Amino acid sequence: MPEPTSSIPLLLFGAPVTNPNIVYATRFLAPDPVVAIDYGDHVSLWVSPLEAHRAELESTASAVHSTEEISVNSLLGSAGSETELWPLLVHAVLAAEGCTNVRVDSTFPLGIADILRDKGIHVTVDWTAYLRERRIKTQEEIELLREVERIGLGGLEAALALLRTATVKDGLLYHEGAPLSGADLVHAVESYYLAHDCITVDSICCGSPECADPHRNTSPVIRANLPIVLDLYPYHRTSRYWADLTRTVVVGEPPDAVWKMWNAVKQAQQEALDMVHPGVNARDIHRHCCEVFRDHGYGSLSHPFNEISSSARFIHGTGHGVGLEIHEFPRVSDPDVILEVGDVITIEPGLYDPDLGGIRIEDLVTVTEDGMENLTPFPKELILTPQ
Repeated sequence: MPEPTSSIPLLLFGAPVTNPNIVYATRFLAPDPVVAIDYGDHVSLWVSPLEAHRAELESTASAVHSTEEISVNSLLGSAGSETELWPLLVHAVLAAEGCTNVRVDSTFPLGIADILRDKGIHVTVDWTAYLRERRIKTQEEIELLREVERIGLGGLEAALALLRTATVKDGLLYHEGAPLSGADLVHAVESYYLAHDCITVDSICCGSPECADPHRNTSPVIRANLPIVLDLYPYHRTSRYWADLTRTVVVGEPPDAVWKMWNAVKQAQQEALDMVHPGVNARDIHRHCCEVFRDHGYGSLSHPFNEISSSARFIHGTGHGVGLEIHEFPRVSDPDVILEVGDVITIEPGLYDPDLGGIRIEDLVTVTEDGMENLTPFPKELILTPQ
């Protein structure tokens, strides 16, 4: 009879700063690769000698080992390069731990897995490793997410403050005598994050028509009377938990077509938020947003709404999980997923017109016993009131 998957140790390898599963298993951050083995009831962490003492102080691993114990320098001497060292190191760790049968997560390096198999280690991929554990957030995790979202809103305020001081000249926004750009807004946002122990990757502060590309970071200029999308997602430098939020504003008077898009997006987002409850299928929330857009004359990617021809369209999912990654399970889109208490998801429908730009509104919410709690308490107004 095959050994139950849950009883097979989970082998993790990589640099914790870029591997959320290792962070989840050990709560240890390091820029260089480490090896961790999760036995279910305890975790063994192997780090370089220079990290050993810090790992003992900071990690939650049951046991911390220095790779000095397995003569890492001798291994390095027999390897042609540092890259060739890693499979030798992982194999030596498994030998020291007495492991001949391991699971690995979906990010585990294929080359190392192949070499381990050649050396007689039975390696299987567990595609669901930590999927449920990381999906259902503890109250402590929700508080970490709440705090980062609060800092995210501070960055939003910094961008809006800069926009409020701008002047309009020839249809463009100016600040201190020069045209205001998306990069200027990003600088204001990310300076705030640095001051509050957060960093991020490519904040989206983009004017029209460029913001018709949902993930375009900036625009060379910011135009009056057209949408400005501010989609911000900092993560905390220590906890590594992310935030996610979006507001869309206009400085000036938008044309009727922009108002029409705004009203449709705001209605879709609010009705989607109202649907968030445990036991609700996330796919139904997404499809309802598509139905709202259909009723306003807009098409979406999902069938049959993709058959609707319109200048502005809904071209992404309604939301996604947030935690140690900015995009994680569950998705609020076409997949069939039942929401559960402890899920933390975004609700962010949007419309995008190549000529007018994009409209997106995004809140981060956690699913509770009686519905949801919104972690993004911030107004949703299209027209930005001048200072």
